[in-house]
Amino acid sequence: MDAETADATIDIDHQTPEFVAERHSRYDELRERCPVVFNEHYGGFWMVTDYESVAQVARDNETFAHKYEPDAPDGISYMGICGVPRPGYIPRQGVSEIDGPEHADLRRLLNPLMTINAVESNRPRMEAVSAWFIDEIIESGEADLVLDYTTPVPAVLTLEMMGMVSSNWQHYADFFHATSSYEPTDERYKSAIAHQPDMWGELRDFAAFRRDNPADDFTTALVSSPLDGRMLDDDEITAIMWNLVAGGLDTTTSLVSWGLHHLGTHPEDRSRLIEDPSLIPAAVEEFLRHYSPSETLTRTATRDVELGGRHIKRGDIVFISWVTANHDPAMFDAPDEVRIDREVNKHLAFGLGGHRCIGSSIARIESELMLRDVLARISDYEIDLDGFKPYPGNLLMTGVVSMPVTFTPGARTDAADPFA
Repeated sequence: MDAETADATIDIDHQTPEFVAERHSRYDELRERCPVVFNEHYGGFWMVTDYESVAQVARDNETFAHKYEPDAPDGISYMGICGVPRPGYIPRQGVSEIDGPEHADLRRLLNPLMTINAVESNRPRMEAVSAWFIDEIIESGEADLVLDYTTPVPAVLTLEMMGMVSSNWQHYADFFHATSSYEPTDERYKSAIAHQPDMWGELRDFAAFRRDNPADDFTTALVSSPLDGRMLDDDEITAIMWNLVAGGLDTTTSLVSWGLHHLGTHPEDRSRLIEDPSLIPAAVEEFLRHYSPSETLTRTATRDVELGGRHIKRGDIVFISWVTANHDPAMFDAPDEVRIDREVNKHLAFGLGGHRCIGSSIARIESELMLRDVLARISDYEIDLDGFKPYPGNLLMTGVVSMPVTFTPGARTDAADPFA
């Protein structure tokens, strides 16, 4: 470790391309020598990199607040979960950035819709959508697995869960993919961000439509149920919808994309899963641990507290790294290796405590199904490594921009067009 962390205080611009490119090794250094360190950059905040301390923050929602309320009445500037500094285009996240009774009521409303049994009841639809999108590429023998498969399948299923028109999946997928895939200076990023107000308005309009035309979907549940003793206003409903749509689209796409990349570059693991598909659930857990699609988040301390031997003050911003915690050798044997049959895997990829990822069952079941389908139907896919592009410069999410592949052409199934 260099001198900058000798006294447990550093001054690092963790948003520079250089740090982002080397973040895993830099996080490893911090975790080894000073796992809870104060970074003086961007006005000062704490960086937390070891498993035990990250887990402590994740469990204690009363001390480490998620909410985004920069000018709160209690004098604290609550900065939400979306990084330091917070990207300007990100609206308040309606599930992830509320706390207290309102958050508890929202979880009670949504949790029954996301249980394993509830998700399993939708398995036939998941299988049909997955089969159809593979049908669309299988005869050609070539595809971009991200753009042609791992993006559209979760997008369609997420929009259907919300009750929205799923044939419009590309409209939403392109937006969230672009904001994660490209640098802010890229014209594709600028073009996507320019459409954000329109997209917000579309979600708001659909919520209004569901008030007058209820159905059996998530949006109807949101507009018809009081939270913390009151009905939510239009912007609050829209923020929740935005959070659910974004979470449903990008995280599962990222997880499956990285899993397919690993299997495409590690033929022995691919062969094992083809020969024994019962290992796929364990492989998904290992991909969650190793890649941690949601890499980091921030919290705001509501009181003075000790963390990793350091004194965190009321109002301090705390930056935690899920991916670094999931690579802590104090918790995982050979943490930098992908072991698809790892038996004990208490990873933090979905978080812990009251704010644990509400869609974890959906992500797991969709990911297992998608990996199984690819390995069953285009199992010999070969990745064009020159065309493979991971997310650049993104500390919040790790994902894949593009993954061109070739494979032996195959036959379509009788899967029906999901948009017919």
